[in-house]
Amino acid sequence: INTSQPDGCRLQCSICADRATGKHYGASSCDGCKGFFRRSIRNSHTYNCRFSRQCVVDRDKRNQCRYCRLQKCFEAGMRKEAVQNERDCISSHRAKGQTVGTLSISVLLRAESPALVSPRSHDINTKKTASMGVMFESMKQQLLLLVEWAKHIPEFCSLPVEDRITLLQTHSAEHLILGAARRSLPYQNLILLGNDSVIPLRGADIEVSRLAFRIQEELVKPLRELDITDTEFACLRTVVFFSPECPGLKSPQVVRHLRFQAQLLLEEATCERRGRFGELLLILPALQSVAWQMVETLHFAQLLGEAQMDRLLQEMLLGEGAKTAQDVMMFSAPGSPPSSGDDPTRDQQTSVISHSLCEHTQITQSQQFKTCMRLKFVD
Repeated sequence: INTSQPDGCRLQCSICADRATGKHYGASSCDGCKGFFRRSIRNSHTYNCRFSRQCVVDRDKRNQCRYCRLQKCFEAGMRKEAVQNERDCISSHRAKGQTVGTLSISVLLRAESPALVSPRSHDINTKKTASMGVMFESMKQQLLLLVEWAKHIPEFCSLPVEDRITLLQTHSAEHLILGAARRSLPYQNLILLGNDSVIPLRGADIEVSRLAFRIQEELVKPLRELDITDTEFACLRTVVFFSPECPGLKSPQVVRHLRFQAQLLLEEATCERRGRFGELLLILPALQSVAWQMVETLHFAQLLGEAQMDRLLQEMLLGEGAKTAQDVMMFSAPGSPPSSGDDPTRDQQTSVISHSLCEHTQITQSQQFKTCMRLKFVD
């Protein structure tokens, strides 16, 4: 595959050279230096150096001299104003009674932990180009991980089973695309799948290459330019997931409140950089558009006999009542009525997801998915 080499792993903290978790107060830094700078500014601490103000500040010695560490924070580009703006932003929410609620960033990051595993190798020469079968297998694997991710969020577990099924189905395509974009951040001319195979932007399959090109141009590049952090990604993903406009929800107001909580968490995570909250949200229309294109492509490939998807992929991505590409797009679109809401046979249809959630009967297809759903949702 002819493509450029990745930029490397995550950036180092510009203060102590530890692993940076993102850009904090104007500089790439680890959580330790971020917290140290915030406490120093908020509490107006004054430090003194016992030596010549030239102490070594690294991962092992960063706590030995607070004066030199604070000076290095300023030299790296951290700004006092960013700390004050963050405080003002959080205080304004509390003053209006807009508490974040039960959702927390720590819970979301724990849910993300399986997805934070780095690729086996950044060397593209060790990766194989994905065939259609390999792509389907990767998609199935990521859908199983989506279920596991959702189960780490207690608020999701408290929803009615029907609503859990609906949330998992309706925006599964967006989560597949968002995950692929995140894995592909170090690369320029390919999309990295969850099974470590790749889709080149100029591959043999024209439709797949078009889709890969859109993911790279409309999602990967903007996210790379923003240098999205793990915290921001976790919040953004949760905003996408808790969509109260999903057709057929029994508790739309509860889901709406959960999305609002996720939005507040994202706003707090981006508060130190003016305009960043809006920039991240502006990526969502492109995400939805690319997801629609993927579902439409899969649907027509299935109709023409060019792709054979198992029952799990059909139900999660195409929907039980999807008969045309337009139905699929309407089913996925926020604010759209359910395409099969008036179908009298809908309740009689057999659903892999609902059987896996509610019953202990054996399902021959998608055995992994059944086991995951039964153990996690019924217990």
